[in-house]
Amino acid sequence: MNKRIYSIDSLRAIAIFFVVVAHTHPFHAFRAYGNYVYFVLDTIGQFDVPFFFLTAGYFFAMKTHRENVFSLAANAARKLGSMYLFGVSTYLFVLTALTVAITALGNGNVTNVLLTHFPDDLSLVGVFYYGDAIAVPLWFLTALIFSIGFVSVFVVLGKTRYLLLVAASLHVLGLIGQNYPMLLDVPFPTRDAIFFGFFYVALGFHIRAADWTPKATHSRFYLGAIGAFLILQLLEQYAIGYFLPGRTLGQGIFVTEYTVSTVFLVLAVFAYALSRPNWSRGTFLPTLGEYAVGIYLIHAPVYQVFEMLNGASMAAGGIDYRTTLLWHVLVTPLVFVLSLASYLLIARVGLVNVGGSHLPRLGRIRARLGTSNSETGSSAD
Repeated sequence: MNKRIYSIDSLRAIAIFFVVVAHTHPFHAFRAYGNYVYFVLDTIGQFDVPFFFLTAGYFFAMKTHRENVFSLAANAARKLGSMYLFGVSTYLFVLTALTVAITALGNGNVTNVLLTHFPDDLSLVGVFYYGDAIAVPLWFLTALIFSIGFVSVFVVLGKTRYLLLVAASLHVLGLIGQNYPMLLDVPFPTRDAIFFGFFYVALGFHIRAADWTPKATHSRFYLGAIGAFLILQLLEQYAIGYFLPGRTLGQGIFVTEYTVSTVFLVLAVFAYALSRPNWSRGTFLPTLGEYAVGIYLIHAPVYQVFEMLNGASMAAGGIDYRTTLLWHVLVTPLVFVLSLASYLLIARVGLVNVGGSHLPRLGRIRARLGTSNSETGSSAD
């Protein structure tokens, strides 16, 4: 299957929307039943990041063989690394600009405020491995770099028959350590490359290497499986977060990073996508899916703008918009749309290359601006 898979691009668009949901927290702690709404939305969206890992492994396997695997992995690391640097730079730039502006308007001490807004306990492990030291959502990129590297080692050694078994064993260990500490106490985070990303990238790699192509006649079965595993995931999340510890949703939101049912949900979603490769072709979803990475990279600083403006509103007039229905209804779609628009603008001026390097290059910027100026001149003529 070498043609474009429109269904995967469309599911990328849906998955990135749920990523934004997870970080904007719509309806969280809003009145009596807000936590229930957010719990359902966030739990349904638990397939999002695993889906991105799995598709990365699938497409990596399409181009990989023993002789070229390290060069492909190196190219992927360079591209993902440029995205990570772009994401960190954008987050720090927006945070700094907003902090300086709001503090200056309030006649505050800009230097003191800046020092309190930035982490003072940065570690090399947090920056280069976990990837969440500066902006938490960026952990995905470093995890994907390492996960592809782990898979590449198995390919070079000719041991891919053990790949999924090893990755699954590590994932099970991570699942138990995170969700069932009464069985196993793991004293370090397991939302990382080794215990999380590696498994889903290996799973995607294995699906492609095995040339598994679900039949279109089975698509309804896969759709039904998606519904069943969604219900199972809601039940598992509720059991882990509330039933077993004796908590209630009204007391707050407890969110696990991933669960056992997530594996089967993601498999069902991916199987449906492969069984219906032309699903949603002709709609805006496949095109939107192409820009999912841009929304992912920019949505955190965009949301930070909303948060800091709301903080300024509270300081100036005592109005907290997070307590209004309007905020909870609009914040997620607004962050989504503004992140997309910002990324398209950045790409248009040549600061990033969509699908490629996200490090600014003067030649690319000049070429883009030159093209825009010539188009404007032609229109004027």
